[in-house]
Amino acid sequence: MNAYFTLRPAPGRKFPSRLLAALMVLLSAVGITQAQSAEPQGSPEDGSKPGRGVSIWAAGSTEKIQNRNRAALPHDCVWNAKTRTVTVSGARGEIVPFQLVVSVTKEDVSDVTVGVPDLHFEKVTLPASRVRAFLEPFVVVYAPTGGNGPKARWPDPLVPLSRPFKVSAVPTGDTRNQPVWMEIHIPRDQQPGLYTGEIAVRSGDTGLGTIRLALKVWDLTLPEKRHYPAHIGLYENHIARMHGVEVDSDAFRELMKHYLRFFLGNRMDPRTSPRMRGRIQDGNYVLEWVEPEVEQIFLDGGRVQFQMSPVPVGIPRPGREEPFSADYLRHIKAHVRQVIDHAEKAGWLDRLVFLIPVDEPKNAAQYEEVRRWGTAIREVDAKVRVTVTEQPSPENAAWGSLVGHVNAWTVNGNYLFTDADAIRARHRAGDMVTWYISCDQLYPQPNYYIDREAADPRMVPWLTWRYDLDGILYWTSTFWEEVLNPWIDPITWKWFPCNSPAAGEGSLVYPGHLVERYTGQANVTGPVGSIRIALLREGLEELELLRLLSDSGGRKAADEITATLCRDVRDFPRDPNQIDAARERLLEELVRIKAKPPTPAAPGR
Repeated sequence: MNAYFTLRPAPGRKFPSRLLAALMVLLSAVGITQAQSAEPQGSPEDGSKPGRGVSIWAAGSTEKIQNRNRAALPHDCVWNAKTRTVTVSGARGEIVPFQLVVSVTKEDVSDVTVGVPDLHFEKVTLPASRVRAFLEPFVVVYAPTGGNGPKARWPDPLVPLSRPFKVSAVPTGDTRNQPVWMEIHIPRDQQPGLYTGEIAVRSGDTGLGTIRLALKVWDLTLPEKRHYPAHIGLYENHIARMHGVEVDSDAFRELMKHYLRFFLGNRMDPRTSPRMRGRIQDGNYVLEWVEPEVEQIFLDGGRVQFQMSPVPVGIPRPGREEPFSADYLRHIKAHVRQVIDHAEKAGWLDRLVFLIPVDEPKNAAQYEEVRRWGTAIREVDAKVRVTVTEQPSPENAAWGSLVGHVNAWTVNGNYLFTDADAIRARHRAGDMVTWYISCDQLYPQPNYYIDREAADPRMVPWLTWRYDLDGILYWTSTFWEEVLNPWIDPITWKWFPCNSPAAGEGSLVYPGHLVERYTGQANVTGPVGSIRIALLREGLEELELLRLLSDSGGRKAADEITATLCRDVRDFPRDPNQIDAARERLLEELVRIKAKPPTPAAPGR
């Protein structure tokens, strides 16, 4: 099966000629029939098959290689075309990505496989099992996001490569690319050194070409414990509908475990809670925890924060005319008390944050509602974290302040520069401040759209350090309400009056049970990741390295490295080679500080 989408008529039928003509017009309109430049073809001595019009080459992670062209800012600093070597590096415990590309011009190439070797340094081996390959199918972005990206086929899903694939040539003789995402999972106990090996690409029994892989393992270890929450939402009803299961079913609960493990495995915190059941018994609110296995998944996966709702579950909420009746207020406090008690017993009280259920309050009444919720929670425990999706300074001073009612802020990225002084003041006062990206944050601010530069997700954590923030949040990764499925329609944001249409808004993963239908690879239980998820994870690893440098006495160096890269949330580079240069400085500084002899203690100390 092709590694890109093919439209076929139903068995035994043909497309009407008028429909075919209309489809050709549409495909032309989205730029699919337009030939653009790609990596030059290989030469006989480079191991490729120029007679067949096949070239094998490599690029870094932070580039979206389309089916017929490279990005305007190619990630080419890792690739030496003369020696046919891709050179990457990482700390122990990191996942180091790059891309291998199969380009064809003259004829189709079928049954393509990617042979991954053991990597060797002196007598030490990094086994091939630590190198994983993912096919990058293309999705058709037929409506550019905010008018920024071109209409085209964009790579986004990362499908585990389990079967041979096909790359079809273009009838006009233009180049067609098929990128393969590669990840090296460096063991936490790997000996430092320069590990090398050769990746072989074949078509059946015929060799298509090879590239040399060189991995530098630094004498550093990425901290196992994460320090920055990356809250990623999951719309459970959308997941259930897409997979064809009922929300309240054993099948769905098993499916959700795969989603939870996927995000935790990518250094992200699913914005969902262990299932609870509440009821009124003898006039009192009673809370039960009914999914201890899910809670254990969170604990085993190193969840940084547990965002919990203060809303009592299992009982009706009062109407707007009296939202905080005496009885309901008593139930709120009972719910909060029992969540706190359970969190303390289970060992995650220090990671508990209550999220007030008033999203982005926009008037005096909503501000008062936030204050009522904050007061109710903090009357139970004055030290527990209470957050709201709002900046410290109200848009209208007449609404009053939320300071003292919440002690954590989840700030829209637009306010990082319009409310910077108040954010810094709350941070100095001991409040926690995280930030989020939404549909209203337009270019040149970063976002997670499919048709944006690859650098955007990777730079979000760097900006988190630049503004001295405590973490990030994204509203959901499975907003599939407006599409049949995201494989065939990536324009997941169509109708809301907020920068619509948008490719991939609220949709960062793909349902794994449809993999075979659209890519020919084996189905996956749970979600399939995306380039955007992988690049966000790469940035989150780099954020932890910045923290490690700071904790090792290099705060000034960490700040200087970041400042040369990120000047502002609206002013940062999207050139991946520049980002890699900053990363290299970060790793070098960490090694330098590690090698520095400790300062002798002063006499008498």
